Amino acid sequence: MTICPCESDACLHGEVRTDVAFILNYFESRDDLVVSYVRYTKDFMTEKCKAWFLEHDRRDYESNLAYMNAFMSYVANGKVGEERPNATTQTYVLTHYNEEVARLVKAEFKEWRETMEQCLIAVYGEAAGKQEAEAMMILITGTFLCNYNGVLTGGINHNIIGYLSNLAKS
Repeated sequence: MTICPCESDACLHGEVRTDVAFILNYFESRDDLVVSYVRYTKDFMTEKCKAWFLEHDRRDYESNLAYMNAFMSYVANGKVGEERPNATTQTYVLTHYNEEVARLVKAEFKEWRETMEQCLIAVYGEAAGKQEAEAMMILITGTFLCNYNGVLTGGINHNIIGYLSNLAKS
């Protein structure tokens, strides 16, 4: 996105104005902007999760581990050209300061967990359920947070769950 140096809302350069005052013209308040963003990220991430599982058949992977590693690689890396919401993790902090944002983020996680549960059951049957879905949500959220802060090397994105399974070996 290019930021236009001109002051006109109807820019003659065909560029996008991104200053906060201009963006806030479209919302009743800053809180309304944040609430709208939280709703957008909930819908965006829910649809992307569903789409990934619909587009990737478990039978195309050599094992359950390979399948779930492919999903987590998608979580960590995204698709080329996929414009993911970048400030998702920032909204989590706002839950302590804004009751509506807190309610929406809780609803967001509930929907994501339920979506993950439905996707896992569709693939693995009733052997997968709420606990597995919640564990995936912890892993996904941690991956988003680490990616946002630039602390992942990316060197394990292809085998995130595989490396965790090493810890379960006796």
